Amino acid sequence: MRESLLNGTIVESGLHYSRESYEALREIHKDKDYLWAWKNDKALSEIVLLSGDKPLNDIHICTSDFVKGTECIPSTCIKTFFVKEVKGFIGHAGWYAYNKAGIMPTGPREMFPDVLWEDTVCSMPALSIQSIWIEIQVPEDVSAGIYEGRVEVHCEENKLSFDYQLEVLEAVLPTPEHYLFDVEYWQHPYNLAEYYQLEPFSKAHLEKLKEHMQCYQALGGQTITASIVEEAWGGQTYSQNPIHYPSMIKWIRKKDGTFSFDYTHFDKWVALNLELGLLQQVVCYSMMPWESKILYKDEISGEQKVLIADVGDPKNYQAVWRPFLKDFVKHIEAKGWFEYVCIGFDERHQMEVALDLVDEVKNSKGKSMKKVAAFNDFVGNKKVSDQLSHVSVGLEEIRQNVEAFKVEVMNRKKLGRKTTLYTATEHFPNSFVKSIPVESYWTIMYAGSLGTDGFLRWAFDAWVENPLQDTTHASFQAGDCFLIYPDCRWSVRLAKLDEGVRDMNKLYVMAKKCPELEGPIKALLNQVKCQYDYDEVETPPTWAVAGRSAKWAREESKIEMLKDMQKIKEGIYAISKQYSNQEVLSLKIKKNSI
Repeated sequence: MRESLLNGTIVESGLHYSRESYEALREIHKDKDYLWAWKNDKALSEIVLLSGDKPLNDIHICTSDFVKGTECIPSTCIKTFFVKEVKGFIGHAGWYAYNKAGIMPTGPREMFPDVLWEDTVCSMPALSIQSIWIEIQVPEDVSAGIYEGRVEVHCEENKLSFDYQLEVLEAVLPTPEHYLFDVEYWQHPYNLAEYYQLEPFSKAHLEKLKEHMQCYQALGGQTITASIVEEAWGGQTYSQNPIHYPSMIKWIRKKDGTFSFDYTHFDKWVALNLELGLLQQVVCYSMMPWESKILYKDEISGEQKVLIADVGDPKNYQAVWRPFLKDFVKHIEAKGWFEYVCIGFDERHQMEVALDLVDEVKNSKGKSMKKVAAFNDFVGNKKVSDQLSHVSVGLEEIRQNVEAFKVEVMNRKKLGRKTTLYTATEHFPNSFVKSIPVESYWTIMYAGSLGTDGFLRWAFDAWVENPLQDTTHASFQAGDCFLIYPDCRWSVRLAKLDEGVRDMNKLYVMAKKCPELEGPIKALLNQVKCQYDYDEVETPPTWAVAGRSAKWAREESKIEMLKDMQKIKEGIYAISKQYSNQEVLSLKIKKNSI
């Protein structure tokens, strides 16, 4: 009997599926699934297609309405994506400090399914696989209950049908701007200008940024990244321009030796995000740039020159930065932005000098600017930690002091201070292109298990030259520097982070509104493991400039993590059912009292 030209199965969305999975996937025949969600939430599913012994063209997806009696979730709420593969170097490229020339690693690259491509049709080579990502967006105004729908895949005379039941619970997920657990993904607006070949902060650039930042907003992002010096991070982001991450504020030394400051780009950037209703805070980097360099334009010569202001020489440091701070505070106060704008630091030593100077400079009401930082020495340097309104601590540092970190989070909450977790290069689990998707979901679950206020990652969009083809970076693991692709195409990694953020907000909402559920929620989150076994892939000098190792999940760890997170997801569902029943009771009582 001739084998079908096209086969397919529903799979777990927490794993990667590549050509090497072909034979194993042939043994799976799942064409039905049961999903659940809150109102104003999403339910995710993934289907993998397998072609037969000939290439296939014109593969397209059809979705039905999801129906419950006379009610429905319309098919327009069901989004489908073909998952596109991109290349990625499988080692660790080293550090920018050892590779300022940006020499790309020459070692092996592999293909990873990561780009969610919202396209109408696709083609498949013979004996290949193609993943389809499905998002069911549940409107807030639908009634609770079980909805039934279908996803069909058509190709020539072939048709595959996948039947779904979606249980909508009597619970409403807050809109992203009201999340109790939020995200901060550092943005790189100049990177967009370079990629699309647009004049920075021109009308065309601002239009592109608007669409881009709306994607960030939908994820729960409220914190905006801004630059106040050229190369705040020493040029480690990719760019073909001489300055990789320009300053939004231009420093100009006038003929009399004093400085003036051009806020044109900064003002446009803040105004754009304010228009979107996105501003919670604008974090400005940095008063402690790498190598302590400040680039400025000399008004006499017209040339760009360098000024060194190192905290190791406090008197000189203060003499350079005090005039800027005074002018900056005056500017943002006049704009009505003083409450939003913060000074940011990233893992710097001797922050005390800079923080004390920020505290010294006051606005007309006697207030100093807020200070935030990625700061890891929360145990040994309490003075710095206490000066920061928002602190983010790295995964590895937290693991070394888990109980102390939990206490720190709790104490800071009592004082109205925010504490988040961040992951970075060399951390495991993580959200690189080679990382399996469930690692992203685990990251949020672990952050929430510690009681944090959210999750931070560098970066949202620091793209390499051709991110839709090759995600390899000269200094970091592939995919480390961006979670979203050009034209607002999400990565699978980002979608799984977002799933985790939505689920964590469910737990935070339930704990806040129903104190009797705090115990079960705490017990569930206590099941989130701190670490999984991994292999270290050494990076020989022939592969890259600096031989650092990359950490990747072992095969047994992948399955273990997937099963663990399935149990956590099941636990969230069970607690949500209890919460939903209470919400139903509350609605009945409210209705009867009217």
